[in-house]
Amino acid sequence: MLLSGAWFPKTLPCDVTSAEGTVTVDCTDRRLTEVPRGIPGNATNLTLSINNIPHIYPTSFDRLENLQEIDFRCNCMPVKLGPKNHVCTRPLQIQNGSFAALKRLKSLYLDANQLVEVPRGLPATLTLLSLEANRIFSIQKASFSELGNIEVLYLGQNCYYRNPCNVSYEIERTAFLGLKKLTILSLKSNNITQIPPNLSSTLKELYIYNNMIQEIQEQDLSGLPNLEILDLSGNCPRCYNAPYPCIPCPMGSIQIHSKAFDSLENLRILRLHSNSLQSVPSSWFKNIKNLKELDLSQNFLMREIGDAQFLTLIPSLCNCEAVWFVWWINQTQVTIPLLATDVTCAGPGAHRGRSVVFLDLYTCELDTSYLILYALSASAVLGLMVFTVMSHLYFWDVWYSYHYCTAKLKGYRRLSSPAACYDAFIAYDSEDPAVNEWVLQELVERLENQKARQFNLCLEGRDWLPGQPVFDNLSQSIQLSKKTIFVLTHRYIRSGRFKTTFYMAHQRLLDEKMDVIILIFLEKVLQKSRYVRLRKRLCRSSVLEWPTNPQSQPYFWHCLKNAIATSNSLAYNKLLQETV
Repeated sequence: MLLSGAWFPKTLPCDVTSAEGTVTVDCTDRRLTEVPRGIPGNATNLTLSINNIPHIYPTSFDRLENLQEIDFRCNCMPVKLGPKNHVCTRPLQIQNGSFAALKRLKSLYLDANQLVEVPRGLPATLTLLSLEANRIFSIQKASFSELGNIEVLYLGQNCYYRNPCNVSYEIERTAFLGLKKLTILSLKSNNITQIPPNLSSTLKELYIYNNMIQEIQEQDLSGLPNLEILDLSGNCPRCYNAPYPCIPCPMGSIQIHSKAFDSLENLRILRLHSNSLQSVPSSWFKNIKNLKELDLSQNFLMREIGDAQFLTLIPSLCNCEAVWFVWWINQTQVTIPLLATDVTCAGPGAHRGRSVVFLDLYTCELDTSYLILYALSASAVLGLMVFTVMSHLYFWDVWYSYHYCTAKLKGYRRLSSPAACYDAFIAYDSEDPAVNEWVLQELVERLENQKARQFNLCLEGRDWLPGQPVFDNLSQSIQLSKKTIFVLTHRYIRSGRFKTTFYMAHQRLLDEKMDVIILIFLEKVLQKSRYVRLRKRLCRSSVLEWPTNPQSQPYFWHCLKNAIATSNSLAYNKLLQETV
């Protein structure tokens, strides 16, 4: 929830929220030029992204020992990545040891700051470090010598066409040797020419796509038995009509050793798209027993698909997620040799060893039925909620329309009244003491008790029949009065009584072609109402505002008396008289 400035200064240009033991200070895109003062000492998450902070000092995070995450992205974006109206020419300067005092810091994001090296003096507690889209072209062992607890490391987009480096990207052979807990490593878009050696055996996800790796040797991935996701895409793309600068591979396609994936027994996802592959050897998948996703798109594999020998060694999980594959086989003209015998299911148990073409599509349709039932149930609940809200907002509208239509169906007709008993019926908020006082002491006194020009008014508290339903009293008062005067306030226009009374008075215009409505604004309401604007143009004399200047009040009473005594139709534009 968003907190007020009870325990931090109101001058802090950031949003502070607290939820489940975490206090988040969000200073995103505030045009800051330094780390703001006044950040609460119990803050756990600090976001300073998309600002213009050029320096970080050891004093920048004083008394913020509870910080667990700092997001400092995009304070000096590379020229081709950043906004054209604010080009950053000087990289972010981080003094040595600026983060050293933050002993609880777990995650640090320093992306898009034009850093030229990994900052020194980072706390050893870090488990996530992101340095993408900078200008770090060299990774040395000393870069991470103090970061033995790192589990997630993002180093992508430091050297590619949108963030050019004009030098070869260098990774020391022992650069990652000390990262014994590393599980996720991203080196995407760095113009790397080979897979870095000596990667930690704990690695589970390796993203090394959009580089310039032309060859993968047998031993390059041999030390990664726990790897689950391997993305080697875009290392040898097809350059025809490429929307970016593209350099064709000297050998025509990426060269992958037949035993390159032998040690990857836990691999679940393998992405090899955009590598100009012309063949897929079956030996790649000999030891991969848990593969669930294989991406071979945007290659040159038309002939290979026609042969498809590699499919025999890919374990197929025959659940409903594979229905599209069976449907595609049945609907297209592609012929896959030995499909019915050699492409078999690896599970679940009942389907193990059976051909994938025998997958029962009917059982998967039941899943679709469940989805439809869920959608219908959700729609019913949503419909009920909408109905409840609408009934709360428009109950009086529906109530009036229902009774009116019921009376029409039963054959009731409006009783003709030869002569009106009252000059005007006063509709106002009788529960508002101020309005009640104004009506009884001002309006009634001016209209009924003046000798020069007297009017007979119909008032709710004085002239209504006791014990008779409100609906009947309203109907009779409007029918027996020549005019209906609405005394409008903010509170009254939101009431159901006002809506019902207004619709009844307006109904006389539809049924009897008699406009009997006069509007008096005690407060400035309905200023943007199209109805009020139109009424002011067609019948200005029927729309009056109570003046704040006492000297203008005699003129107000004069206009009101004329409006009561004169038919509204006479005030209409002559071009509209016949229509009304």
